[in-house]
Amino acid sequence: MSPLPGASRMEQLVESIAERVVNLVLDAVDINALVAQIDMDAVLSKVDVDGIVSKVNVQKLIDRVDVQAIIERVDIEQVIQRVDIDSLVEQTELGTIIARSTSGVASEVLDVVRAQGVGLDDFVARWVNRILRRSSVDWPAGPAKLISPTPVGVPSMESTP
Repeated sequence: MSPLPGASRMEQLVESIAERVVNLVLDAVDINALVAQIDMDAVLSKVDVDGIVSKVNVQKLIDRVDVQAIIERVDIEQVIQRVDIDSLVEQTELGTIIARSTSGVASEVLDVVRAQGVGLDDFVARWVNRILRRSSVDWPAGPAKLISPTPVGVPSMESTP
């Protein structure tokens, strides 16, 4: 209780008057006009942005971000439609890489076909030799123009005394 009798009623009366005066002042003041007079550039130039940022706990902020929710909101098809594939290919050597890999694949296929051709040639040669009833001793060592008449490193019988 207040030491003076009736002081609490006086306090109530003062509070009521103050509340009424504040409401009258707020009603009379045009807040938009007041804000329009503020030079925001001057206010912002006095703000210590580095000081504010240094107080931010970035890891805590990252932990609060729901990355899955962000990913779900991204329209991947719209993103893909915005990608300029032709420009991307021009800026990379993708065409060269594709050409090299294609020629590499073609070379490998050609090597396989050649190897199969050699195998088929050996197969046909064996069957021809069987049909002609040649023994393996009678088989030619290879094409006549590619083999020497005398094996290399073996002395000829004609040159021995």
